[in-house]
Amino acid sequence: MGRYPLRTWIGKYMTVHEAYYEQTTCRVRRSTLRVIDREYAELRERDPSLNASPENWGEREVLAIMAGMRARGLSHATQKQRLSILKKLLEFVGNGVLSKLKAQQPHVFPKADSERKGSLSPEDLEIVLAAAKDIPGWTGECASFCLGMFAYTGVRTSELVNAHYEDLNVRNWTFKVRHPKGEKSYGKKRILPVPDGMSPIAKRYLRERETVMAKKGVLEAVPLVFAMKDHTKPVGATLINSWTKRIMEKTGVQFSPHGLRRTYGQMLLDRGVDIQTVSLMLGHGSTNTTERHYCRKNEDDARTEVLEAFRQSPSTNSPKLTPRNELAGYA
Repeated sequence: MGRYPLRTWIGKYMTVHEAYYEQTTCRVRRSTLRVIDREYAELRERDPSLNASPENWGEREVLAIMAGMRARGLSHATQKQRLSILKKLLEFVGNGVLSKLKAQQPHVFPKADSERKGSLSPEDLEIVLAAAKDIPGWTGECASFCLGMFAYTGVRTSELVNAHYEDLNVRNWTFKVRHPKGEKSYGKKRILPVPDGMSPIAKRYLRERETVMAKKGVLEAVPLVFAMKDHTKPVGATLINSWTKRIMEKTGVQFSPHGLRRTYGQMLLDRGVDIQTVSLMLGHGSTNTTERHYCRKNEDDARTEVLEAFRQSPSTNSPKLTPRNELAGYA
């Protein structure tokens, strides 16, 4: 394995899996494993007794990696993601130490963070999109467009990042999902309608896109949303998350790109769209995913509905309660 066995195994693992998993998934895994490789090298500099070869890792090596993540102040969600990817690599090399450790010492693993940020109210969505628009220059136009697309089409971050310019059809206002999640297994390409609320944002973005390309002396750019420094590369999820954090700090509204996708699903349900149609638009394999994870009535709405029910007269069709002494088994 040479001087860098972990790096060598990462290369082998990615070579095998790139033929099966979608491009975005592979990019995230490769990036995450490179970070783990770099941080583990730092751990071994401080403690050379840690084993260099992942096929020979034991609890000591895994616990050292976990302690390093905690020391860096990583969120539980980030720690869980890294451990999930590391577990796949270790199983690839024939090492089941992570599964064994979790079965024997579950308390050392990061617990789940609080619930994912849910859907936004129309008022909060307006605040978020206005704040994105107020960011100056190309950054603001990209942020406004991307966040608007999440909220008004329900597209995933990876699906928007991998979109081509031609996928947004402004003649009939549709968006083609070129690379859906799970495209090499369960995912299906779909065409989403772009509603009226999104079209002004898209028009403004496309005008700015042409201006930026003209300044660069570029006639064509394949990515729908390209990086400022390189028009041949799309913006990444990391950059989109940084815009999100910036807007949350400015507005105080807590949200996430995935939460805006939930907002889309909730808006459709609130407008009377049936659950099957919502599921199709979100690109789910079944309505079970839509019902379980995305479109749920919030507590405020539930409380309001209960109060309204008590203000109304009882229905004549309501089931009549049977007195206790008439029930069988009571004297």
